[in-house]
Amino acid sequence: MKKRRDVLVMGFALFAMFLGAGNIIFPPFLGAMSGSKWWLSGLGFLITGSGLPVLGVIAVAKAGGKATDISKRVSPNFALVINCIILTFIGPLFAIPRTAATTVELSIRPFMSDQIDPQTLMIVSSLIFFGICLFFILSSRSVMDRIGNYLTPVLMFFLLILIVLSIFKPLGQPGQPFDEAAESGFFHLGFSTGYQTMDALGSIVFGGTVALSILRKGYDKQETRSMLKGVGIIAGLGIMVVYLGFIWIGASGSSTLQQYSQRSVVTTEAVKLLAGGFGQVLLALIIFLACLTTAIGLLFTAGEYFSDLAKGKLSFKQVVVILTGISYLISILGVEGIINLSTPLLEIIYPLVIILIALNLIGDKIKYDECFRWGVIMAVPMGIVTAMRTISITKPTAEEILTHVPLGPQGFAFFVPAVCGCIAGWLYGYYKEQRTVKQRTARNMS
Repeated sequence: MKKRRDVLVMGFALFAMFLGAGNIIFPPFLGAMSGSKWWLSGLGFLITGSGLPVLGVIAVAKAGGKATDISKRVSPNFALVINCIILTFIGPLFAIPRTAATTVELSIRPFMSDQIDPQTLMIVSSLIFFGICLFFILSSRSVMDRIGNYLTPVLMFFLLILIVLSIFKPLGQPGQPFDEAAESGFFHLGFSTGYQTMDALGSIVFGGTVALSILRKGYDKQETRSMLKGVGIIAGLGIMVVYLGFIWIGASGSSTLQQYSQRSVVTTEAVKLLAGGFGQVLLALIIFLACLTTAIGLLFTAGEYFSDLAKGKLSFKQVVVILTGISYLISILGVEGIINLSTPLLEIIYPLVIILIALNLIGDKIKYDECFRWGVIMAVPMGIVTAMRTISITKPTAEEILTHVPLGPQGFAFFVPAVCGCIAGWLYGYYKEQRTVKQRTARNMS
């Protein structure tokens, strides 16, 4: 009974850590832009926004339970580097600052006078937001329990109110898709939009954090790995419900909402149309709780990792304060500024994470580490080219290259090279093994 309760609490905590700024602002925007094709873009979004995070947690469990375990078969140095990159992306560079910026833009600004300078409001409000985060983290190390026991149930209740309301009182019928949304196909639109949630990146390090929290409760390593899978499934099902509900909210009001280009504005207007002033207050509470739980979880996770990496030179509290300071400075860029900064870099890192998750899920059937190494290496160039497509100055060149790559125009240019790399790596590993056997046999015969 205690084990089931711990899995449920940890699952709620992981759900809350996943459910941050991107999870609230991207689904309504995606639904609004996709209109009647919302189900197709929604499917792509669910794969990267919900499915991959669950698989990421399961992959971490199968690989050993630590964040670095998922990359260790490429090389120990690669595991260290990729984890630092991921934690920087989902930490002080993009995800944590975005939680503060989203809170200000959706929970505070709508209730403030137009005469208040937006930049001043961002500077002051973000400072208060990160002050609250520090209070939760530095006052206790039982962060996972606090999130899972108290904050998440309230957050889920508020979210379900809006979703149920949108089902029984929809904004309308999904309209025509926005023209630019169909440029690379609706499925890929949803698939690549799911990158922006950064949950698949987070699943790798969150999986390690949850595993550590479970171990601290007295469970052994085998029990921890088993419980980690259940925790991932509970969190994944939770965010899947939220995504579908909020994509539908955007799609049902697409005829009106397509006039807005900013994601945070689409979310605000959708909820205002759905539930008026009550909806605005409810959205403000949802955003605040979602962003707060995610920021706390990310700061805690990054603090644990980087303080361990410092090997005693910096304490956990010192690292958390430093990361909070960096996050605060970047949060001043605002939501759209942070999204524009992150998009090209996510196009490079996500293919690597997808490949690592996929390979670790069947890792016990892969005999040679070269499969991991070559698969990752082959995916990098096409990830860079795809990233170039998101930058206006390099977009024409990138699109020309991608037309000659299988699945390139659809946004999956990394897939075929990665598979070829895995096959080549397996063949090379087999060749090395056979050569070693022959050399050993020759030595024994002599």
